[in-house]
Amino acid sequence: MLSKSYCWKAALAVAFAAAAWGGTFGKVVSIGGHASDVALDEARGVLYIANFTANRVEVMSLGSKTIQTSINVAAQPSALALSPDGRFLVVAHFGNAEAPGSSTNALTVIDLTSNAKQTFALGSAPLGVAFGIDGQALVVTSTDFLLFDPVSGTTVELDTIAGVSAKTLPQPAGSTPASIVAASVAASADGLVIYGFGDTLLFRYDVTTKAISAGLYTSSPPLGPRAVSVSQDGSYFTAGWALKDPAFFNISQFPNPSGALNIGTSAIDSAHNTIYAQIPAPGTSTTGPVLQIVDADNLTVRSQINLPENFAGKSTLSNDGSTLYGVSDSGVMVLPVGSLAQTHRVAATQQDLVFRGNFCDRSVATQTLTITDPGGGNTAFSISSNTTGLNISPSSGVTPATVKVTVDPNAFANQKGTVVATLTIQSSQAINIPTPVRVLINSREPDQRGTFVDLPGTLVDVVSDPTQDRFYILRQDLNQVQVFDGTNNLLIATLRTGNTPKGMAITFDRRFLLVGCDNSHYVNVFDLETLQAMPPVRMFNGDYVQSLASSANAILAVTRNASGGDPTIHSIDLVNRTSTRLPTLGVYQNKVALNSVMTSSSNGSSILIASSDGNVMLYDANTNSFTVSRKDFGSLSGAYAASNFNQYVVGNNLLDSSLVPIAQLESGTGSSSGFAFLDQGGFRSTAPAAAGGGQSSAPGIIQRLDLTNITSAVSHATPMAEAPLLGGAGSAFTRTLAPLYSRSAIISLSVSGFTVLPFNYDAAVAPPHINSIVNAADLTAAVAPGGLISVFGSQLSPVNLATSEIPLPTALADSCLSVNGEPVPIMFVSPSQVNAQMPFEAIGNVTLILRTPGGTSDNYNLQVLPGAPSVFRSGTAGPETNLPTIVRADDGLLVTDSHPVHRKDNQYLVIYLTGLGQTSPAVGNGLPAPMNPLAVALNVPTVKLGGVQLPVAFYGLTPGEVGVYQINVKITSNVPAGLSVPLEISQGSSATSLSVRVVD
Repeated sequence: MLSKSYCWKAALAVAFAAAAWGGTFGKVVSIGGHASDVALDEARGVLYIANFTANRVEVMSLGSKTIQTSINVAAQPSALALSPDGRFLVVAHFGNAEAPGSSTNALTVIDLTSNAKQTFALGSAPLGVAFGIDGQALVVTSTDFLLFDPVSGTTVELDTIAGVSAKTLPQPAGSTPASIVAASVAASADGLVIYGFGDTLLFRYDVTTKAISAGLYTSSPPLGPRAVSVSQDGSYFTAGWALKDPAFFNISQFPNPSGALNIGTSAIDSAHNTIYAQIPAPGTSTTGPVLQIVDADNLTVRSQINLPENFAGKSTLSNDGSTLYGVSDSGVMVLPVGSLAQTHRVAATQQDLVFRGNFCDRSVATQTLTITDPGGGNTAFSISSNTTGLNISPSSGVTPATVKVTVDPNAFANQKGTVVATLTIQSSQAINIPTPVRVLINSREPDQRGTFVDLPGTLVDVVSDPTQDRFYILRQDLNQVQVFDGTNNLLIATLRTGNTPKGMAITFDRRFLLVGCDNSHYVNVFDLETLQAMPPVRMFNGDYVQSLASSANAILAVTRNASGGDPTIHSIDLVNRTSTRLPTLGVYQNKVALNSVMTSSSNGSSILIASSDGNVMLYDANTNSFTVSRKDFGSLSGAYAASNFNQYVVGNNLLDSSLVPIAQLESGTGSSSGFAFLDQGGFRSTAPAAAGGGQSSAPGIIQRLDLTNITSAVSHATPMAEAPLLGGAGSAFTRTLAPLYSRSAIISLSVSGFTVLPFNYDAAVAPPHINSIVNAADLTAAVAPGGLISVFGSQLSPVNLATSEIPLPTALADSCLSVNGEPVPIMFVSPSQVNAQMPFEAIGNVTLILRTPGGTSDNYNLQVLPGAPSVFRSGTAGPETNLPTIVRADDGLLVTDSHPVHRKDNQYLVIYLTGLGQTSPAVGNGLPAPMNPLAVALNVPTVKLGGVQLPVAFYGLTPGEVGVYQINVKITSNVPAGLSVPLEISQGSSATSLSVRVVD
């Protein structure tokens, strides 16, 4: 079995570096020697610690966390195991002396009920020991597996081991027990399975059948730290930096490990789907130690905690998962992980802040950011940024706190794309490493097309669904596929992948989405109809998929192995969920460069393989073989695509059916990013490379190409709202363009997340025309400050787009509204309708103007009343739709004819509406209403049911919503009953009415 982690040094150096200053979590208990193993005895309230160099077992009180006593034992106690009944403590002694010295390998059995000790000699060096549920201990030596009965003191050899060697004593000064013994063994909590590993050996022991499954492996870097942890039922385990299944394949692995044997640990908490791990990266010896709290299925990092010192081997959790005990540099560390919520931590409530400069508004923009302690505590912090034109106030405080982030658009006027700034949060009290906040500052011009959608994280691939308007984006930092509805660009599902997903492919039958991962031995499979995970594909020999593609005849994948050899191409058998390394690629050797990608034509006829060293290859589905291999370039990078008309693109090169270069695409607009063939044409995106590397702050360019008459000149080039993503070290190739199935829009992976471009983005655009403006609740003409409005007309926006950004943007999909020159928050745009919030400052006679890339609308004059109550008609109950949003408070259901108002039950109704006007406290435009204090309308509304005035308990903005109000009223017993009783809401000179059914 081969295992290796691919190094992402640049990407992870910042993410996993400890803060320069901050608190630490956990207590260190020094033992005056080097600890080699621990065993937890909760019944006696103690932890046993093997002091390898002092020849004793330290006994630590769980209550006081101090060494209570010590048990003197034979030399070099290297491993401990406590019997299931708590009677026996077995101690393994590593005494593998270098000739001509005499070895003292042994086992000591301590009867904890009588304190009697007995020592048994071993013929070979013990690597580890663990008890099964049957009360017998599995002893692993360098030559065999032994089953030891602590009652009788007898051993039975289960199997022999070949090809494993143990270090000899003495070792050089500075050597640690983890590097000397270099092995670890542990049992599942149910005692039915025991796993272990050493320098070259991996094994699994089934306690019920007494069967050993073992194998030799190679690993680069070494499989460190030398610690094993097993899930409750033994269905998975961690060995060093790898999370493995019972067949020793890597379900996932930690990216970029150093391989140090004596630094770090891991502990599985199956009950909470959590793994606690310290897996150091190369070059982190000068930074503080960090504990990662990760998901148990794919090692996605949830949080990072500063430690007082390094773990140095195996660790164990208390039965309730509240406390972690582990071998550390000084002895042991005790971490009350169940009490993390009570410790000082700091976090921002948002991952990103988005500032959208637009041609309606060039004034200084301010947004708020809330800094909290997730546990609710009061924790000091500071926040800073080194970006000119961005200011933070205050720059320090105590949680919970709200800071203002202000951006001056004039400081970014010369950068017409998106500038990415970072807010760094630090705390001298917090034990966690706060995640930086990304600030996106866009300064587009009217001629720039598309609307970017904020999507945090590392985005590495995009594909569109071949049968419906849906697209899939691979977010690598969270190990997930994010699924978006192409009709409104909203996230509809999240699919979990293995660690470090690299690329996607949709099978030719359009049924499954495949995801290859750089730190997993599996290809994830998802059903595209149900969006559910299916059984994954296990890659032959534990290889790692770098790229994959599906033709009509075969599913192929570029893979790398753990030994550092040349990547190869596998054929994937989706029926049997296996892969096969192809013996040859037709007449060519099965060997490609490490940075290689592949993609298929949509008709399934071919698969293109492109390598960063300049090689290209072609798989032909008709012959089921590789028919072309060429090297016409010194290197290749950028976009890659395959057409249905035997044309191919790699970077700026157009290739024919034999992969011969037939045209050089222009490079004056920047580096190649994306290419998508469509019929006999295509779309191409480029962006100028940033001077210092990274992503571009320029607009980026998209071109529509006619490939029947290709020219190297720039044709139909249109600037985009922001730059598409460019490749970097370790990822030279990029796939960033995905036209939707309906040909209604094009999705471009871009600096902020993704950009949505209308399919006819380069068509001449007519100026917008406004026909009417109404409130968004009942679509009548009465509107009020702070209320939601709908603008109807034509050419209002080039695309359909809804946003969930908070605060609401004042420009969306190239459209922006202004009222008396004041920008208006927008939540939805389409060619014929725009939904927005009337600013709270707008009252009286106002003028509204809509601006788009096509021009500016004529002035639209309207009157904004102080109050204009209008009940939403968006309720649904079974087949009934467009119902008034009136809810009975007793059960939370809509009032309908079949679910009427009861006049004699002291019921309360909650009426959701818009148009109640200004509030106290005042709420900013585009911002959600607060929960505490509640935002109460300044003008008191009157509510009558059947002519009877009802007591009003609350009237104001609904907490957490923008522009949505509610009125809570009590139903009195004197209201009339009837099938259609009028409900009237009045406020000042405005009123609205509707009818409800009232019964006793």
